[in-house]
Amino acid sequence: MTIIVRITATAPRLSMQRVLDATLGLDVWEVHDDHVVALATEPQAERLLAMGYGVEELAGAEAFVTQFGDEAAAAAYHSAQSLEDDLRRLSEEHPEVAELREIGRSVEGRPIWALRVGIRRGEQRDGTTTFLVLGCHHAREWLAVEVPYLLASHLVTAAGEEPVASWLEQGEVWVAPMVNPDGHEYTRTHDRLWRKNRRPNPDGTVGVDPNRNYGYMWGTLDVATSSHVPADATYVGPRAFSEPEVRAVRDLVAREQVAGVLTYHSYSQLILYPWGYTPDPVPDGTDRQQMTAIGQEMQRLIHDVHGRTYTAKQSSDLYPTAGDTADWTYGENDAPSLTIELRPAGQADGGFVLPPSQIQPAWEENREAALHFIGQILGKP
Repeated sequence: MTIIVRITATAPRLSMQRVLDATLGLDVWEVHDDHVVALATEPQAERLLAMGYGVEELAGAEAFVTQFGDEAAAAAYHSAQSLEDDLRRLSEEHPEVAELREIGRSVEGRPIWALRVGIRRGEQRDGTTTFLVLGCHHAREWLAVEVPYLLASHLVTAAGEEPVASWLEQGEVWVAPMVNPDGHEYTRTHDRLWRKNRRPNPDGTVGVDPNRNYGYMWGTLDVATSSHVPADATYVGPRAFSEPEVRAVRDLVAREQVAGVLTYHSYSQLILYPWGYTPDPVPDGTDRQQMTAIGQEMQRLIHDVHGRTYTAKQSSDLYPTAGDTADWTYGENDAPSLTIELRPAGQADGGFVLPPSQIQPAWEENREAALHFIGQILGKP
């Protein structure tokens, strides 16, 4: 049985960092100064108690999913097939600016789709600046499919209006709303809280965390949030780029010479910039200032819509990660890269199982922020 727990330090000698560093196999959901929220098995909870930590059960996993989600809620979110259908419809209705491309195949053979949004130029595209939007590396993060899809739809329908028209004259935006289709389908049919892809591991476990499998500083950490244990939710994989879903993104970035990256996750209402693998700041002062400034402006733009606070900060300030998307797209490709953790702020408001009534306001508050970042990359000569 898995349970959602709130972990606290009961003595001064204990730290919350030790919970993150310990190789307990916890599925960490939230990190705060005075507590951690995680999905844990009962033996893991007992181990934490033996270490001296306070462990409060917040909900059983099944009860939590039932509380916030049902079949009607699932129908309001995209499946892999309905996403393909809607992306295809956009490309067919707007062929002058939209083209659907299969960028790779998943472990189980599902296509990974990306919509290219830009003025058609035939095959002559030298000098075109490309911005990349990604969603749903983690299977259970259904909202992280919807926001990039709605962004793609907005860009297509606003292609004749300023400032989008000017951006698409000199550049293009690629949007891949579902990087992990196998895992996503598994959350719809078997386990709503599943995180990884569906790679069969040699030890009989299943799954690699796609957002720990990128090549930059891959495998340099071995902690709860970047684990080398195949059974763990954050398993980094046997080697960098071992997963076809991640290779699909890698090959797209190389082929299109991507100049900016926005990748969506949920939840926690954060705007994260590199690095994740170290607490040290990005050494290039100009790059650091650019990503920090964009993140802070996105924070302001989001707050102005519905009053929600998304906090901009360095990724490692949340928790350490090695081999994540933004570290790789910036560290290896010099592309300014930001990660958005969408609604809600905490598990008590639904966490990964967000009611579909929250899709539209989440999109509304993120629209101008996303357009600001795109404009910073595509709007410059």
